[in-house]
Formats: sequence, C-alpha cells, structure tokens
Amino acid sequence: MKHRSSVPPDVTKAVDVLLLYLINLVLDAANENAARDTGAEYYDAKSCPMAPTTFRRAAAAGAFPSFKIGRKLMARRADVDAWIATQARTPKPKEQTADDVDAAFFASLQPKRPSR
Repeated sequence: MKHRSSVPPDVTKAVDVLLLYLINLVLDAANENAARDTGAEYYDAKSCPMAPTTFRRAAAAGAFPSFKIGRKLMARRADVDAWIATQARTPKPKEQTADDVDAAFFASLQPKRPSR
C-alpha cells in the first residue's frame, strides 16, 4: 500500500524555495562575519609575537593584564601590543674615541682636491 502525502505539491515547492532562501541567508551572514574577523582578540603563549617564556614572565611581572583559562595563560591582544611598543630600544649614540678624533683632525689637514 502506497502512502499518499496530504501536502499539495505546490506547498512542497514553496517550502523548498523558502528553505533554500533561508540557507543562503545564513551562509551570507556567516561569510560576512568571517570577512570582518581580523583575528583573535586574545594572545596565548603560543600565538603571541614574542617567545612563550617572555610572554609568561611579562604577564607574571604585571607588564599587562592576563588571566588563565584552565592551564592556558591569556592576555588581550591590544594590551600585549601596547606593552611591546613601549619596549622598543633606541640605539645609543656612538662615543667618539681618541683615534676617531685624531683621524678627523688629520683628514681636515689634507689638501682638498679641486673639483672637475
């Protein structure tokens, strides 16, 4: 004995079209959210741009706010990046030695070559 559906074929088609529309709507929203995602908001020791030991030591010293999720140490990306920016070293100016001063003095005594 065959089972007959009590739903008319027109309604089945309409439901199919509606389901396809909803599926495409959800996929478009997911793709839009993925395009706006610029990366994780938090660093852990492995994803941080510094050595894991340095990350752990700086967090323990209070260089930036951090917290633990289970055994994983986490910190906000903006806080870590700001701390890294403050750690930039400026090169020290080179001190002139006596040899450098003597060399400059003797170079100044040399006659200038005429330009051609």
